[in-house]
Amino acid sequence: MTQPTTVETIAKKYSMSTDEFISLGSKLALKEKKKNFQIEKIEILARYSAETANELQQKIKEGTVPEHPAWEDFIEIQNIEAEIKEIESDIKTL
Repeated sequence: MTQPTTVETIAKKYSMSTDEFISLGSKLALKEKKKNFQIEKIEILARYSAETANELQQKIKEGTVPEHPAWEDFIEIQNIEAEIKEIESDIKTL
């Protein structure tokens, strides 16, 4: 007979199956990662007093914010938004 793993022992302690415990933990980890990306996005937008990526892009086009580094930050926001969508998809998959 094999010894239960630490994960199995802890899952049992909280009346969960190992699969439920792992799934829940994975979802929580992804949600934390999503939250951190959202915070990073808000911090970038706040530098330019913008609420959305589109608003930042408009400010760049109008010249109300400096083109550099605003374009790089705009691209970073787009990358962050893509990461958030992927995380949301992964959470739904779990």
